[in-house]
Amino acid sequence: MLAGCKVRHVGEYLEELKGAVTVEHFELDHLPENGIASYKALKRALDIGLVIFLLPVALPVLAAAGLLIAVFMGTPVLYRQERIGLGGEPFTILKLRTMRPERPGEAVAAAIVGDSRITRLGRVLRRFRIDELPQLWNVLRGDMSLIGPRPEARPLHEAYLAQLPNYAYRYLVRPGITGWAQVSAPPSVNSDEARIKLTFDLFYIKKLSLYLDLLIVLRTFWTLAAGGGAR
Repeated sequence: MLAGCKVRHVGEYLEELKGAVTVEHFELDHLPENGIASYKALKRALDIGLVIFLLPVALPVLAAAGLLIAVFMGTPVLYRQERIGLGGEPFTILKLRTMRPERPGEAVAAAIVGDSRITRLGRVLRRFRIDELPQLWNVLRGDMSLIGPRPEARPLHEAYLAQLPNYAYRYLVRPGITGWAQVSAPPSVNSDEARIKLTFDLFYIKKLSLYLDLLIVLRTFWTLAAGGGAR
């Protein structure tokens, strides 16, 4: 610095380079003052408005997908599971069923590549994220946002939180159907991958803004068109 060279913290450099926060260097005082609170009301209004705008297209697709599930996979059509949301509070997430019924005593686990639990029809629904459409109801209820960190099932939440204390900061905002971590890294199935996803989730919370949400929307459309990221 005395020689006139620009010196930067490695965390700041990596944040700018990768769009991810170094977990060890993240503190709550890194958040902009009133940054989350000032955008929260606008974000909620946008969520409600966009869901209402999407319903005329989403409902027919949802009805057709539900009929196919009932015919080829049987009932129930919807899958319900407890997830952890804003402030660490649990809620029931809704999805179209894409897997065979759970067997007695089968542990909760994230889907992996080639997961035998996923049916043939389920793979198609997952590829184009059609199975996520019932979560529009979760958004209207206020359980979720269209954009935010992905909500985890309670067993996975507790396992990740025990190993990654900063994981709790994800719950400063509503979880989302899509998000910065979802479009920046593959789905997490273990604590190492969850740590990678966390770096993107913390970046999103730190940089929360309309600009970043619009960027996520564009990346989400690209991911859907390419059919990537689904398991």
